[in-house]
Amino acid sequence: MLRLIATILLLAISAFAEGNVYLNSALNGTSTITPRSTVTLSPSYAENPVDSTYQLGPGDFLDIGLENNYLTVQIYPDGSVAIEECGSVNVLGKTLAEAREMILDLVSKRYKREFCYVQLASLKRFRVSVMGAVSQVGQHMVEPQTRLSYFVRQIGGTIPNANTEDLLIIRKGDTLHVNFNEIAARGDFASDIMLQQGDQIYVPFVPTGDNVTLIFPGYRTSVAYKDGRTLQDYYELSGSSRLHNYGYKALCVREPDKAPYWIPLSEMKNTVVAPNTEVEFTVTQMFVYVGGAVGRIGQFDYTPSWHAIDYIAAAGLNTISGSWSQVKVWRGKNPEAMSLSITEDQILPGDYIEVPKSRYESFKDFTLFLASLLTVVSSAFIIYVNYK
Repeated sequence: MLRLIATILLLAISAFAEGNVYLNSALNGTSTITPRSTVTLSPSYAENPVDSTYQLGPGDFLDIGLENNYLTVQIYPDGSVAIEECGSVNVLGKTLAEAREMILDLVSKRYKREFCYVQLASLKRFRVSVMGAVSQVGQHMVEPQTRLSYFVRQIGGTIPNANTEDLLIIRKGDTLHVNFNEIAARGDFASDIMLQQGDQIYVPFVPTGDNVTLIFPGYRTSVAYKDGRTLQDYYELSGSSRLHNYGYKALCVREPDKAPYWIPLSEMKNTVVAPNTEVEFTVTQMFVYVGGAVGRIGQFDYTPSWHAIDYIAAAGLNTISGSWSQVKVWRGKNPEAMSLSITEDQILPGDYIEVPKSRYESFKDFTLFLASLLTVVSSAFIIYVNYK
């Protein structure tokens, strides 16, 4: 029991002594530790790597260590930082390294420089204006260290007739030209610039009649025309390679003042088109029909690179009764017979290829028909005479 009482007395004496120490230090001014402000208790960006070119501005918070003092300061709207008993310094537009030297020069008049430090506590948010061919025009709040590609995705992306080859970034009187296609389609990370406070972004529109239109199931987009570009280039620049592939069967190319023609997907990299061309990607299975003097009459899967001779060969031409010279193609809603080159002219989906019989076979059929007709007439005549 006496041991328990002694222990309690010792604890009380030690607690009283410790309280006196803190009290004396507070009264004498030997300990002036400044607590952190609430804004730095959850530094959402302070733990992330900060780009070395990041420029400080209003809204940034700095943690400053001054020997045994620790405080958090905010950069004021005029760009200045005020430190009690040391004065103020303007760090607007300065990098963290530059601001650190300026602040340390300021506080070194009262504190030992080697025992002081400056670090970012929280980064500012700011607004960026965007106009032109985008889904959401206007001002948008931007998180610190946001790059152009992420910002464009945040505002819903560009609209189908946007010219994403030349985005304009107006910054402090200068105009930066950014090829967004190179960033999105080819991974040009060096061009994916970091947005800054005060940036103004303009996404131009594709001029009417100077583009190439790509049509997909439920989606339509345009790409600025440029001489020498292939369909594969337009496909990649439109960002269509990131869309869901529904299993395209072929492409229908509709150039101005020309009849539509079809090409396989493999020919996209070799096909150059004129301005204001429409390219439609087809997902439904298409057929070509073959009839006449062939081994198998019926429908065949459409292949854009095939000509009439290929379909006839697939159907199996009967060389004894069929004729190459009189092949006809029936086309359109109101079909009309067309005489085409079986080795050069293009076959379109829905065409009916007719392989007629040879003249010898036709003459033989006609002779047999006359013989049959004469047999019927003679038989009828004999019956008639006998009946009379």
